[in-house]
Amino acid sequence: MSQVAADALASQGNQLLQAEQYVQACNCFERAVAIFPSHDIAWKGLGHALYFLRQYTEAARAFDRAIGLRPNSATALWGGALAHAELRNRVVTQNYLLRTLELQPTWIEMVKTTPQLAPYVQLSNYARERLRAKLGQFAAKRYRHATNRGRAVEVGQIVGSPTDNHATYVTIGLSDHAWIDPAWPRLELLLVGSSDVRETELCGQILVNAAFHCMDNNFHVTPSAVIRDLVGVLQLGDLSQHFPHAYFTEPVAWPMSMTIDAGPPEIRVLQVVPISEPEYQYWREHGVQAFAALLQARRIDVANLQRPSAV
Repeated sequence: MSQVAADALASQGNQLLQAEQYVQACNCFERAVAIFPSHDIAWKGLGHALYFLRQYTEAARAFDRAIGLRPNSATALWGGALAHAELRNRVVTQNYLLRTLELQPTWIEMVKTTPQLAPYVQLSNYARERLRAKLGQFAAKRYRHATNRGRAVEVGQIVGSPTDNHATYVTIGLSDHAWIDPAWPRLELLLVGSSDVRETELCGQILVNAAFHCMDNNFHVTPSAVIRDLVGVLQLGDLSQHFPHAYFTEPVAWPMSMTIDAGPPEIRVLQVVPISEPEYQYWREHGVQAFAALLQARRIDVANLQRPSAV
């Protein structure tokens, strides 16, 4: 048997694929690659047929073979991105999708209307990669809005950051929110706590509440801003009682600046610091610079959620 026979089987498989006869199409493509293992079109067709049969693992493998044989096939890369997205293989999906769009830039509109791929072209996905480059790899937990279930924010955790005794928590998703003034930078928020696993959920809830508050109220936080009762309303025991308010500042403990990407649009990350009622009153009465100087003079460890108040 030869490539000519494999070509004929691949052509027949594509006709069956167009007729939505996916099982029969699979049979043709499988026979084609058995005869001629380097037949990239047959591997791609097999990937499509398996995808429509919801056999995503096998489909991903077929697309991987097709892409290996023909790396510049936009349709194979597209199919591979879809299959790996179904399998939640984020890194591979993003790689294939970026390569697809390099070959076919106009397909961006199709990406935006494809539920499996649309999240990969959101600004927050780019912010995620920028933060990983600066902070290290992290897994993330998704939190949904209490009343708007279509709105969600993820919180990533980086253990051992910025020191071995700490953990950094960072939002992924706030940067998708477009502000009233398009010139305002997009934002993500981070918070640092101890490496104690008991603080993980506390930190996550604080960040999510801050992100949703900013979205719901179109409140574009800037360095030295305060949101009253942001922690208090969460009823997180002693933490909410002792440090009910949230102070926003530039991150200083990490090897990065506030701006993680110059854009456009610019993406910034701000640190959230829970503060006490006396600290809030000091901030209000003496101003931003005096409050920042107070924290420094008292050597306040803002990473310690059980710290004493500076006032």
